[in-house]
Amino acid sequence: IGQDAILGLKQAGGKNQAVLISGESGAGKTESTKLVLSYVAEAVGSSGSGSGSGSVQDRIMQTNPVLEAFGNAMTVRNNNSSRFGKWLQMTIADGCRVQGCSVTDYLLELTRVCRQGEKERNYHVFFQLIAAKDELKELNIGGPQDYRYLKDAQYKAPGVDDKRCFEELQEAFGSLGFQENDQTDIFKIVAGILSLGNCDFADENDASRLVEGGHSARAAELLGLSAPDLEKSMLVRSLTVGKDVTETGRTATQAAAARDALARLLYGRLFKLLVVKINTLLSGGSPAGRFFGVLDIAGFESFESNSLEQLFINLSNEHLQNHFNNHVFKMELEDYKAEGISLDGCMDFQDNSDIITLIDSKGSILAMLDEELTVPRATDATYAAKVTKAHEKHPRFVKPKFAGTTFGIRHFAGEVTYTLEGFLEKNMDKPPDEAPKLFQASTNSVVKDIGDVIAADLAEAAAAGGGRGGGKKAAKTVSSNFRQSLASLVQKLGQAEPHFIRCVKPNAEKVPEKFTSKLVMDQLNCSGVFEAVRIRQSGFATRMLFKEFIGRYRHVIPRAVQAKVFGKSAMPDEAQRAQTFIDALPATLSSLGCQDSANDMRLGKTKVFVRSRVMHTMERARDLAMVEYVIHIQAVWRGHQARKMVRECYKVFDEIKAWQDANPFYRKPGSDNTALAKLKTAEAIDEQIAKLDKLVSKAEFMPLAVPNAERVRSVRDRMRLESQALQMLAAAETSIEPVEVDKALLKAKELELLGLPKLEELRKRSANLKFQVPLVTAISKAIESKDPDAMLEVLNLVKKQGLHQHPENWIDELKGEKLAADLYATMETIKEQRKLEDVKEKMHKELVRNVEQDIDNQKAHLQAADPSQYESAPMRSRANTRHNTRVTITGLTEAAQEKILMALERTCDQFDVQGLETNLALALREGINEENETLMRAQDCFSALESKDFVLQTLQEMQAEMQGSSPREANQLKSMQNLIRQAEKLGASASDLQGARGVMQDFVRKRTRETVKGQIFEDIAIDELALADNAFSDLSLFPNLKPAAEWKGHHARLWILQGKSGAENMLRRAKHELKSALTNLPPSQESVACAAFTNILSWMGDKPVPEVQRSGLSSAIVETATLDKSLADEIYIQLMKQLTDNPSSRSVSRGWELMLILCQNACPSNDLHEYLHVFLLKSLSSCPVEATPVIRQCIADLNLTASPDALQPDNTETIIVTLIDFSTRKIRIDKSATLRQLGDKLAESLRINDPREFSCFMLTEGISHHRLLPDTAIVHSLLPKWKTLKERTGKSTTILYKRRLLKKDEVLPAGDIAHASLTYKQALFDYLHYRMVYKMEPFYTIAGAVMWADRDHFRRFMDKGYMADEGVLEQVLPEDSLTSKRRSGEVTKVVEAFKKLEATCDAEESKLMGMSRAFTAMQKLPMFGTYSWMGKQVFGTPREKQPIPNAPKTVCTINVKGAEADYYICVDYAGLRFLAEGSGADAQPFHRDFPFNDEAVERLVTWGVSAQEGLVQFVVNSLNNISMYQEPMSIIISCQAAVDIAYAVHMVRAIKDGEPF
Repeated sequence: IGQDAILGLKQAGGKNQAVLISGESGAGKTESTKLVLSYVAEAVGSSGSGSGSGSVQDRIMQTNPVLEAFGNAMTVRNNNSSRFGKWLQMTIADGCRVQGCSVTDYLLELTRVCRQGEKERNYHVFFQLIAAKDELKELNIGGPQDYRYLKDAQYKAPGVDDKRCFEELQEAFGSLGFQENDQTDIFKIVAGILSLGNCDFADENDASRLVEGGHSARAAELLGLSAPDLEKSMLVRSLTVGKDVTETGRTATQAAAARDALARLLYGRLFKLLVVKINTLLSGGSPAGRFFGVLDIAGFESFESNSLEQLFINLSNEHLQNHFNNHVFKMELEDYKAEGISLDGCMDFQDNSDIITLIDSKGSILAMLDEELTVPRATDATYAAKVTKAHEKHPRFVKPKFAGTTFGIRHFAGEVTYTLEGFLEKNMDKPPDEAPKLFQASTNSVVKDIGDVIAADLAEAAAAGGGRGGGKKAAKTVSSNFRQSLASLVQKLGQAEPHFIRCVKPNAEKVPEKFTSKLVMDQLNCSGVFEAVRIRQSGFATRMLFKEFIGRYRHVIPRAVQAKVFGKSAMPDEAQRAQTFIDALPATLSSLGCQDSANDMRLGKTKVFVRSRVMHTMERARDLAMVEYVIHIQAVWRGHQARKMVRECYKVFDEIKAWQDANPFYRKPGSDNTALAKLKTAEAIDEQIAKLDKLVSKAEFMPLAVPNAERVRSVRDRMRLESQALQMLAAAETSIEPVEVDKALLKAKELELLGLPKLEELRKRSANLKFQVPLVTAISKAIESKDPDAMLEVLNLVKKQGLHQHPENWIDELKGEKLAADLYATMETIKEQRKLEDVKEKMHKELVRNVEQDIDNQKAHLQAADPSQYESAPMRSRANTRHNTRVTITGLTEAAQEKILMALERTCDQFDVQGLETNLALALREGINEENETLMRAQDCFSALESKDFVLQTLQEMQAEMQGSSPREANQLKSMQNLIRQAEKLGASASDLQGARGVMQDFVRKRTRETVKGQIFEDIAIDELALADNAFSDLSLFPNLKPAAEWKGHHARLWILQGKSGAENMLRRAKHELKSALTNLPPSQESVACAAFTNILSWMGDKPVPEVQRSGLSSAIVETATLDKSLADEIYIQLMKQLTDNPSSRSVSRGWELMLILCQNACPSNDLHEYLHVFLLKSLSSCPVEATPVIRQCIADLNLTASPDALQPDNTETIIVTLIDFSTRKIRIDKSATLRQLGDKLAESLRINDPREFSCFMLTEGISHHRLLPDTAIVHSLLPKWKTLKERTGKSTTILYKRRLLKKDEVLPAGDIAHASLTYKQALFDYLHYRMVYKMEPFYTIAGAVMWADRDHFRRFMDKGYMADEGVLEQVLPEDSLTSKRRSGEVTKVVEAFKKLEATCDAEESKLMGMSRAFTAMQKLPMFGTYSWMGKQVFGTPREKQPIPNAPKTVCTINVKGAEADYYICVDYAGLRFLAEGSGADAQPFHRDFPFNDEAVERLVTWGVSAQEGLVQFVVNSLNNISMYQEPMSIIISCQAAVDIAYAVHMVRAIKDGEPF
């Protein structure tokens, strides 16, 4: 319906469009509204962003959460019932873009604010605030049990998540442009209403008082009002007469009523204010232009007690029914009458205009209600009496049996009795006099706005009611406001082309999968659906002006008739031309199966009237006739486009060649042929590279390859490397790292940049740096240590290099000269200190020597007295030996030096350029001996790795070594990863590295899977994780990912903007739809992939959609992912993209929910498996904590779901597939591919737009029956079996690709030529092998049609008299019908049929038209489109041999008159059919059908097969000839192909039920 409305808007001179949605509460009106709006807003787009954020269509969808929160509630009939009606009108600008939008509300149910029925609850917004009270702490909100307006109702609505809905409400407010302070004020009003409802009153004398509880103060605080003023407004009634104000106290009951009235007034005015604010934000400027409107209003209501609200609702439905009648019935009858078309009274209908007059006109029921408000002392009873007296004779008015406050009305949908109690009070629309002043004094901005609006309304009413002569002003009533709004709505509907949606509620219990027939029937009757169907069936659905009719269908009739109607000799009278046109139509339409079409077309005065049956056939005939023109136009256009593109190609190629001629670089070796030799500077080289890049980017999407493309690319890459080398050389001039200088020199040498004068200086600088860097480090350390020996040693090194005599040789950046001076000064200072210390030490030694001499003299004296006590003990040396552990001049120890050398060994082995550079720099800085073998090897390796040739050659050697083996160590793979990374830096192309990267990834994949062994992925060792991370962390390297240059990017939010594209946006989160898939997919799957991404956006909340629509999106996404591994890869990558750099925690949370569902159900391809694993693993450390359990479960489930296939060096093979015309196609597929994937690839090569109806069959030599193969079967697994079968039987088997089923009611698709051609050839094949030939006339007709469809081929045989030759008739008649005796007679009949068509058909009609004529004739054969086998019904089969052991004992005899006859057992889309040839010349064939339809009188229930006994058994429901009741019966058929029969039944039933097969 939304699509029809869009087409109506897009047509030239298109009308306004309106969709009218009606139905009972709970029937789905609100959800239908959201679905229609979602589709239309998406389909037409927007013309600008307006205020707020997002496009107009997004903001239109964001009105739903706001209106639902404040206008929807749970009722006994519906958990999310709209308690108001709404008209949403979108203004459509030129170009069919949404310019703005407005919302009109009707009949908000305000009584619900204060009271709700049993098992119902208040509006959702109250409960949403309670669910979010933790976020709204300043409001101090309690629970629902704490509030009078909530505590007696249901607290929870099934299926409604109040917390999530509040988040959506906040998001919608933000999207619509509501400021945060406005949102807070709105929430305060809602909370204030709840607090206001808690105010209690007690009688006190003649008035009342407020019961203490603090509720009024709390309400006043939230509403920004003065607490005394608020309390006074409830306790005191003010009556203003002129300038006099009289105040009267209210009783407790009256005060409670005033409290509730104040709450209702606040809520109702808040809702109105929200609608006004939304309209302001969505206005979009000028309202000029066409509009698209959607009306969502309550359906017809009839309860036990019906009040004024039901009367209003039913009046609105009467107006809508009248609009429906005018559109469908009255206009149609008037059209027939004006055109002089007689319908013989078959289009009478029930008119309801008199009901509208009774309720809504001058003197009507509602007009009298307004008048009664001006009558003194009027009551509901006096009003009821007046209404009864005035309308008791009206045929639609039901007079009450007893006088009272009731009456009835016979509505279009049924009779309703209304109770008039409270009618007068509900009809008053005047707020309390004190309300404007009270609200205007509020500090809450929204409450103040409400007060201003009320004051303005009162002032306007007073001014409008003044009247002439000071007459009494007319009261403004609810009824007058509603009828005025309704009249405006009806006027708008009259300006638009209407579309009707009738929502039907399946059951009253609000449960799924339950259908209550009586309830549904009552709704269809009440809504007038059956009446509309009856009228449409009896009339002519299509009415077109003569000129439009013959113009649209001019190509349907033969060319000769076209000349009479449109040629120079055409009749001047348009009616005569139309008559001639119509007279020629039946012959054309009959060839397409539409017989007696003349009775279904009438000619009026200015229009042609056509019934639906004929119109359908005419559209089909038009499509077929237009195909030939379309193909010719396409051929001309495509040729023009191809020639244009080739010219553009040559232009770009010439520009590239001119650039090459102007820049003849690298054509010969040597530095004279470099870019530098000519361009001199890096800037000039970069400028030429930019020019070449621009030309190459132009050529990337050209259909022709660039001449010498590889040469152009290599020149560009070489120039880029030269530019980088010059920049490196410039940086090396000031670098203090010898490795960087050496690296720049190596780059220059690699690129043959040998003539630069600065190279020699850089070589000297490198040599100086290698000595001076560690020397400077040693000087710094020596100064810091203040060790004279160390300083002396370093100073000797300085002198050895002559730097003390030639300080200019110091490298300025190292500041060595200054450090050497500081070293010398420090040494002089230390030398002076040493002299002083030497004097002190000399004096100390002299003193010690004297003391020791005295001691020795004393010892000698004592020893002479007793020599034995003083034997000399050996002296222990206590001298401290200083071990000098400094091996290098910088003080680096041997252990530290060994550590650096070991790191160099490791990085050499792994070809780790970064590691080599870091460790070499460290070794040279620390002064490790340059003659060290390890250091020399590292320097040689580093130099070699700067050569692209060396890196590529090493990669090739490693690739050759690794193929066919499994690496035992991770070191090999790390080396290969490092080499690939270095080759990329050196400018190697992707093609150069493709093989090496593939081998590396395959081996990493093997190691990873051997390590995982079904466990959670994070259990892998650290080195294995590093391998996987290096190999699969960059998703842009996924082999099936589209090149960024070919990816079309995203749609723009606004049509004037450019959508995001390019590599930087390809794999990062976006909020707009895709223009093309991210991976390389067949063209037929591109739209599927884009639709899946739109579903992902909607699921994750990045695109607003109705919740009922979002809930089913995950299933749709998973279903798409399970169709094909290539689609699974696409969806996984789309989801990884949306989870990358996503700032929205809510979106991320939903994204991981979807990822978990995918990991549990969809298997990624072998190539994507590790990329996905690494993505999940890395997300563990980067995602929020709450997402961690979900990610861990994703990893675990993926290991179980994926079960990656075994890796093989070559996993593809070529399959030969036979088509129905026995031509063949070669298709190359993966060895793990299924038959469905094979079929999809074949369909792509054949350019079949819709391959879903095609399948693969088993075609065995010598067997006429084709056996259907399951779509899920692996192709590679079938081939060995068929090879074995050929070895045993000598019969070869191949795959046949054809339609699964041909249907009797299908047509050849005009828009899919390949599909139509194969379908026709299959029908022709089945026809030529048709076995039940009982009358030849239909076959002669078909043969003539077949010959006419291929008339150029058969005319040669007819002209030369070769039709009777063997092999000719076999092309047009079934082989079972041909006999040598009748051959000449059959030639005559066939030729006569051909001549008949030649005389009536257009000689230049398209071949597709001829094929369709023959196809339609074939469809009339009884066995068309069936799988058929010969068999016989058997009786008395023992129970133990029956295929179905518990089958019914009652046997259904297929044909009582010929129980023993042979039958054709036929299976087609309808069900099971038994056919038998009749006996006698004119006997009709016997047939008996058992369809799959559950409502059929005789139907198939179940089936079973016994291959050993050759029996197939059917259980059917059939009529018992004695009891005439249905009962289950059994049929047993004996047939050699029993298994095939059961298999076919199972297959067809599965296809019919939409199950995968």
